[in-house]
Amino acid sequence: AWAAARFEGPAHVPAGGEADALGAMPVAALRISEEQRALLDRLGLKRIGQLVGQPRAPLAARFGRSLLDRIDQALGAADEVLSPVAPPPVLSAERRFAEPVTDGTMVQRIVRSLSETLAPSMERRGVGARALQLALYRVDGGVARVSIGTGAPIREPARIASLFAERLAVLGDRIDPGFGFDLARLAVEAADPLAPAQIDLAGEREAATDVEQLVDRLGARLGTNRVARLVPVESHVPERAVIERPLSVMAAAPAAWPEEDPGFDAPTDRPVRLLARPEPVEVLAEVPEGPPLRFRWRRVVHDVARAEGPERIAPEWWRAEDEDAWTRDYFRVEDAAGRRYWIFRSGLYGAETSAPAWYLHGLFA
Repeated sequence: AWAAARFEGPAHVPAGGEADALGAMPVAALRISEEQRALLDRLGLKRIGQLVGQPRAPLAARFGRSLLDRIDQALGAADEVLSPVAPPPVLSAERRFAEPVTDGTMVQRIVRSLSETLAPSMERRGVGARALQLALYRVDGGVARVSIGTGAPIREPARIASLFAERLAVLGDRIDPGFGFDLARLAVEAADPLAPAQIDLAGEREAATDVEQLVDRLGARLGTNRVARLVPVESHVPERAVIERPLSVMAAAPAAWPEEDPGFDAPTDRPVRLLARPEPVEVLAEVPEGPPLRFRWRRVVHDVARAEGPERIAPEWWRAEDEDAWTRDYFRVEDAAGRRYWIFRSGLYGAETSAPAWYLHGLFA
């Protein structure tokens, strides 16, 4: 990958195709020293393909073992351990034990104790934790790491301990204590500003909302990347107007949803939930640009009793050349049974296409 990215190699190298991909590249793509490259150049060995398949003993004697190691790593015949440099944590606290710890209940008590150590430091900085990691070091050198994320910044030791208890319960036997843990470290990997909390007459802080607690518990049990919220996007196209973002990577402040345009008398009547993708329907209309009179969806024919519209949505100019980015005319229709649908016609008749297609995009409750 290093060679392909820097020496105009193929964008995709299939398994087993390393030799073919590297054959025409210069020997510098092997990440060898400048002295080795210059010596190979003087001997006329300018391409990696000229080295692959050569007797290994003469190459090692002339250029050193490091050249063979680089060839093996590039061809996938030898492993190369990558150790990325992780950013330092915002805050951390650790505890060493005189005797190894193997009891899971004791681990939860340790998390509570470490959280109480971190809470004053976070309060002085005016921040709350958004991502925390518990590292448990075994006496045999192994390390067990447990991470959690939160939907909003927190620093209450009880909440932090309860979230780790949820996560540890899910992991279960995957956290192997071996002969015991002799060191525990709790680190705040990400933090957001958190204003001082109001304290009631009993000296207790205001509790988090039920929604915040639910989000945090789901994140601890299912994983923070699996708990998401909808975020508004600057787009008039309905299916691109919102996107999902994991709570673990979002700021604590709620997304700013756009307000209704005061120039309209009433908010646009749209379904709250849309289909996963617009589904094609067969429509009978009185005139080409008029509302539908009858439509067939999923092999069922619906007679339209009432129709409102159209609401026209123009395509985004940077996608205007795409066939699926034609102008849309949306209609709110009601069939004879009282069911309401959101249907649109794709393409302006006579301007963008001679045969506009119809799609059903959403259902009203």
